[in-house]
Amino acid sequence: MTQTEIIWKYQEAEMELDRLQKELEQTPERQKLRKLRKILQEQTDKIEAHKNGLKQKEAELENGLAKLEALLKEYDLEQDDLNIMMEDEECTAEELTESRKSMESLLEKVNSLRKTLSETKEWIDKTAEAIKETYAKGAKTKRDYEAAKAVVETEKLEHKPVIDKAKKAVDMIAAQLSPELLKRYNTIKKKHPNPVARVSDNRCSGCGMSLPMNTIKKFASGSAIIECENCARILCPEKQE
Repeated sequence: MTQTEIIWKYQEAEMELDRLQKELEQTPERQKLRKLRKILQEQTDKIEAHKNGLKQKEAELENGLAKLEALLKEYDLEQDDLNIMMEDEECTAEELTESRKSMESLLEKVNSLRKTLSETKEWIDKTAEAIKETYAKGAKTKRDYEAAKAVVETEKLEHKPVIDKAKKAVDMIAAQLSPELLKRYNTIKKKHPNPVARVSDNRCSGCGMSLPMNTIKKFASGSAIIECENCARILCPEKQE
């Protein structure tokens, strides 16, 4: 058997191994496992985003409460000053009016801040609840994921003898090839999934280009390694019926 014929058989063995591996990768349970893994990651990312937002809002709430406390103290001081001014006969109406305006301004700030703090607290409560719900969903997804993973592992064990046999066939044929030819095959495979092509009706079955007669005649020697001048695939003589 020539190196050209062996490299063709090597390609067939590789394609069969690839088919078996893809078949295992595309089982319903394997697809389910990938889907569940994606959902788990999304849930994890969602919880992380919620936690980051929660941390920021809690800091805002803490700062807001401190600011509210300062405003209330300032309002109380203004109130005390107003009470003193009202008892002071020398205090003018303009001074009293200015004091009342200052207190009204402080009160507006207090009410505005209280509203903001209330909204922040409401957001924190809702987000905490959302985290709790996502954790619950994540726990169920995790159980489903582990169950699917167990089935996938069983499938792998069931398919292992067949795949191992196919791998052994690939290795056995590879051992019959020259290192140079095998290296060339792998180089071509980076560009073409099928590095070896049959000659059919004096054409390369890989790219469909017609082959010169001098290329066809080279097959007569039976040992030459010939590549398509157009696509660079290794050419294998037309299959004899």
